[in-house]
Amino acid sequence: MAGLADLQNKEIIEDEPTSSVPLNKSDTEPYDPSAARGLGGMLLAGAGAVALRTPIGRALNKITSLRLPKAPVSRTSPKDEIENILEIAPTKVERGRAMTVAQNKPQDELRQVAIARSNELKKIAYNSPLSRGGKTNRIGSSLWDYIARHPIAGARKADEWIKDFKSGGPGSFKTGNPEFKNISQAVKKEELWDSNIAQFDKDGNLIGGFLKVAQEKKIPLTKMDLLYIVEKAPVNNLMTRKYRFDTKLVDEAEEIGQDMNNTLDNLRNKIIAQQGDDVGARSESLLEDIDVLKGSIRKTNANMYNKYRSADNEYNDMDGSPFGNAIGNFESIVNRARQMGVAIDPTDVSRITEIAKRKDIDIFRRIQLQNTQKMTPKYGNYSEYRIKGGDEYFENLVYYPKPLPMGQKVGSEYNKHYSGVPNQIYHVRGSVRPTINNQKVMMIDEIQADYAQQLRNTNPTRDKVVNAFGSEVEFFSSNRKLEKIVDEMKMISEKGIKATPADQKRFRELNSEFKELRSNSLNLSNISKNEAKDGIPFLPLYGKQNWGSHALKNTIKDAADRGDVQWVGISPVEHLHHAKRERYLGDIEFYGNRFGKAGFDNYKVFSKAQDKTVLTDPKKKATLPAEMEKLAKQYNSEVKTIPMAKSDPSKPFKVVKELNNTSPKYKINKDQAGTEHIAAFKNEEDAIFYSGRHGGTVEKIMDGDPRLYMDVFAIKISPDMVTKPFKAYQSGGLVVNIFA
Repeated sequence: MAGLADLQNKEIIEDEPTSSVPLNKSDTEPYDPSAARGLGGMLLAGAGAVALRTPIGRALNKITSLRLPKAPVSRTSPKDEIENILEIAPTKVERGRAMTVAQNKPQDELRQVAIARSNELKKIAYNSPLSRGGKTNRIGSSLWDYIARHPIAGARKADEWIKDFKSGGPGSFKTGNPEFKNISQAVKKEELWDSNIAQFDKDGNLIGGFLKVAQEKKIPLTKMDLLYIVEKAPVNNLMTRKYRFDTKLVDEAEEIGQDMNNTLDNLRNKIIAQQGDDVGARSESLLEDIDVLKGSIRKTNANMYNKYRSADNEYNDMDGSPFGNAIGNFESIVNRARQMGVAIDPTDVSRITEIAKRKDIDIFRRIQLQNTQKMTPKYGNYSEYRIKGGDEYFENLVYYPKPLPMGQKVGSEYNKHYSGVPNQIYHVRGSVRPTINNQKVMMIDEIQADYAQQLRNTNPTRDKVVNAFGSEVEFFSSNRKLEKIVDEMKMISEKGIKATPADQKRFRELNSEFKELRSNSLNLSNISKNEAKDGIPFLPLYGKQNWGSHALKNTIKDAADRGDVQWVGISPVEHLHHAKRERYLGDIEFYGNRFGKAGFDNYKVFSKAQDKTVLTDPKKKATLPAEMEKLAKQYNSEVKTIPMAKSDPSKPFKVVKELNNTSPKYKINKDQAGTEHIAAFKNEEDAIFYSGRHGGTVEKIMDGDPRLYMDVFAIKISPDMVTKPFKAYQSGGLVVNIFA
């Protein structure tokens, strides 16, 4: 329907690029017909030539020649309606037509248009809850639905909106869609804050946000005004940058190496068998070259594994193809052996070399493509923050891609990890691994939110944070009020010489009100810019409950999008955080153990907040596992402790390192405790070579061996999680008492 194009056609934002949203008049002024006419048009729509020659008419004509205040520079730069609201004065012919043609729609028709638009919004929110009008099936907005479903169609006073948000309605909100009856759609106070619609203190007082400005300026607001702000909110315009290695490179390199080394082994055996005990110098030299080439091939495979599967970043980028020299040396050795009379099947050798050359060229092309795209992991070599042995290591960076409004910029102290990426919200590190029954689990090793964590240290109350998002809406709404003033002035002007003294007095009052409102709007723009530059720039999802929950939901959607992953799990502290680093209370209370709990019996850790050693609570549910349980209930899923493979079950030769998690406090099965798999190979020689370069011991562990597995707390990907969106915010409930 008209007026919804902007809201309905915007981009999906979680993992695809966004674009700036063009500002259409019908979208920002959906219920007020004056917005589409322009002040000059309204003036001349019914005012005759006589009226225009009166003092009142001349004053009104002068007012309409003024340009209304421009909105502050937002994060995008489309030409907006405020710049276009005034029209060029019409010709005499057009003025004559204006005297005879009705220019205004009847008020009842306008009300019907507003009601129709409001009803359409209600239907959209009902049919597609949490999707911001059907634009995403990943992470959406309950606030969008609440506003869209609101029963009032036209403009309302700011006090009325404030009263609504402070009532119990938002906290108990449901769209009414029966397919979402189990899914929480409650509006959270934090979403109001982050959207910059309203900021409440702990006592329920309105202390900031657009509604406070509208309240002070007595600006009426429609649904579309508030929906515009929600749409522009940064949490609804986030992007995910996915850092990956193409791990198939490793498997294909292993196949090349395996084929060539098997052929070299057979060749070596034939040479020895042919020469017997009397191996000549020529044969001895060839045997030595065979051993050197086998070692070179294993070195290449070890380096490929370490960089592209283990993601350790110790292997420098190649100037040439990985096996180019090895294939040339392989062909040379085969020719030398043939010249010595060794029986060689030329068809078999030709097959191996041709396949190896073709695969080698393809591998090198894909490596170059990865290097060009610069989307490979950055921190895989920090082993104390991850569990090694996974099939696919990944890093996901969630950020706001557009410039911040009012010229704000986030300093480097808030964006520490990924250079060149603006406005970083959080990043996730983890890996994809097999489970005991051949399913896959996407494991979260670490979630880190640089902005929120730095803000917690420098300004935890956020009183110095300036949220400038959505500030341009004040100018749209002020513009509407200005036009209504001119509407009334026009009516007085139309009376011409019949205007009474009371009419003239009212006209002067309106004239003064017009100038004051216009001046205040211009002044506010300057104040906002100064405040924005002096304050701390705003980014959304403050608090570990919010950024942690968002990261979990984003990971679940990533797993669902793949189609081959059935679970999302959390690396338990007894296998990672407390096994490799200092044992902090914050880690176990956030990530939890393999049972999802925030403690073990009689288990002491250090609390940074309390600056002392404290006992953990084995009955308390950790933050992320608690959120997993809530999601499981809402999305028809299940959460439980599942066995996860420490490395690829199909590769029995494991490179194993010791892990400090044998404490009896953990009560880990002795077969699972004490080891971490850093690599796995199909043949023992490759495993031995790798351990010689990167440490660890080689053990043969077959599929089904209890030593292969460890227990993790995980949530199953349900069909509802595939098709239905999550809401963005977890903390800050708006229930009866919104600040309870």
